Amino acid sequence: MKNKNLHYIVFISVFISGMLVSVAPWEVNPLWVFGLLALGSSLYTKKLLSTYYAALDYAKKRIEIDELTGLLSRYQVQQKLTELIAFCQQEDKKLAVMILDLDHFKTINDAFGHELGDKLLVKVSERLTSILPENTVVGYLGGDTFLVLLVQNDDKDVSQLSGLSKDIIHKISQSYFVEGLTLDIGCSIGMALYPEFGLDAVTLIKNADMAVYRAKNSGRATHHFYDSEMGRRFARNVRIETRLRQGLQQESLELHFQPKVDLVTKSCVGMEALLRWKDEELGVVSPAEFIPIAEQSGIILPLGDWVFEQAFRHILEWQKQGINVPPIAINCSAAQLKRVDFLPKLLALLDRYKVDPALLEIEVTESILIEDPEGCAELLRQVSRLGITLALDDFGTGYSSLSYLKNLPFDSVKIDQVFIRDIMNDESNAALTNGIIRLSHSLGLKVIAEGITNVEQLALLREYGCDIGQGYLFSKALGPQNMGSDPILLALNE
Repeated sequence: MKNKNLHYIVFISVFISGMLVSVAPWEVNPLWVFGLLALGSSLYTKKLLSTYYAALDYAKKRIEIDELTGLLSRYQVQQKLTELIAFCQQEDKKLAVMILDLDHFKTINDAFGHELGDKLLVKVSERLTSILPENTVVGYLGGDTFLVLLVQNDDKDVSQLSGLSKDIIHKISQSYFVEGLTLDIGCSIGMALYPEFGLDAVTLIKNADMAVYRAKNSGRATHHFYDSEMGRRFARNVRIETRLRQGLQQESLELHFQPKVDLVTKSCVGMEALLRWKDEELGVVSPAEFIPIAEQSGIILPLGDWVFEQAFRHILEWQKQGINVPPIAINCSAAQLKRVDFLPKLLALLDRYKVDPALLEIEVTESILIEDPEGCAELLRQVSRLGITLALDDFGTGYSSLSYLKNLPFDSVKIDQVFIRDIMNDESNAALTNGIIRLSHSLGLKVIAEGITNVEQLALLREYGCDIGQGYLFSKALGPQNMGSDPILLALNE
C-alpha cells in the first residue's frame, strides 16, 4: 500500500546524507553520495508503488467480481447493463434483462446452514454459466438472485427467449451434490425487454423483478415477461397498500353483515362479518382485491385485530338496543392463527366486552391446516372449548382432506360460491356439492352454501339437504346501522 510517510523518509535520508558528507574526515564527492541515495530511494519507491497498485488491482477485482460465485458483482453487472443499453441504442438492437431467483433457497439455508447454502450457490453459478449462450453477461445480485443480460440481434431471438427460459429452469432444477447431500432447488425467471419496457438500467431491473415476482406467485418454477398491464397492476397494488395502511389508522373501513338463512325455516340463524372499504382516492375497493394485498404485506394482522374488535363492539351495541343478535361469523386468516397471542387476545376481548362465546363463529380456510396442522389443531380445540363454533371455509377449493373434518372440532362446512354459481348448468359442480353435503352430514356437520342468487339454486340445494344458505337471494351485506330495519332480522326478533 501507499506509504503516507514517504516524504518524511526521503527528507530524513537526504538530511542524514548531507550531514555525513559534511563531517566526513576524508574528501567525498557529493555526486556519488547523492547518486547512491537517489538509487536507493528509487528502488524503495518502486517497491511501494508496486505494492500500492497490487492493492488497487485487488480492490478493483473485489468490486467487479463477486468473491463467492465468481460472477460479476452487483455493481459491475449494473455497469455492464448500462454499457449494453448504450450499445443496443447505437446498433438498434434489443436487450433481454433476465432476473433468475431460486425457489425455496431459504429452506435449505435454514435446514443445513448458510455455509452449505453458499456452496450450493457456487454450484448453481457454475451450472448457469455453462448452459447460457455465448456472450451472455451473468451477475450475482446477492441472496438467491442472479442477473442475466442477452443482446438480441432480431425478433427471432426475442421469440426464442421463452424456450430459453424453460430450458434454464429445467437444467437449474436438476439435483446438486453438496457435501454428501443431494439437494434439489428450482428457480423462477422474470424478464424485461429493452427498449419496450425500460430505457435505463434501474427501470429494466425493477421491471424484471416485478416479472419474477409474478412468476413466483404463479406457482414458481416458471417464467414471466414484464408488460405494461403488470406495471399498472403493480402501481395500483402499491397504492392500495399505502391507502389501506392509512385507512386502517383513520378507520375508513367498515364491517357489513350478511345474513345466513336456514333453508327449511327461512329464518336468520347467523351473519357473516364482511369488510367493506370506500377510499377517498381509490373509491370502492373490493375485498377480493385488497385482502390478498393485505395478506402479502402483513397488514392482515392489524386488520384482523380491527375486525375482531369491531365485531365485539357491534354485538354489544345491538344488545343495548334490544336487538336479538344471531351468531356472528368472523373470517380468520392463516397469519392470525399462527400468532402465539391469538388466543390471549381473543380471551381479552371476551372479557372486556362480556360477549357470550356462543355468539361467535370463526371461519378458517384449509391453507392454515396444510401449513401447520398440529399447531392449528390444538388452537382450534382450545377455541372450541370456549364455546365458539368453527366453520371450515371454502371447502372443496383447496387440498380438501377428510381428516380435517374427522379429527378437528368443526361445526359446519361452507361450500364455496364457485360450486353454487354453475350448479344448475354444470353436472360436475352439482355432483360435488351433493357429495360434500352428504359427507358432512354423515360426520355430523352442518353445511352452508355461499353465493345463492336465484330460486332454482335454492330449490336444488334444499333437495340435496343443504342446511343454511347465504347470498343475494336473501340479502346483501348490511351496514351495522341497518340491523334494526332489515326484514330478515326483524322476523328473527319477532
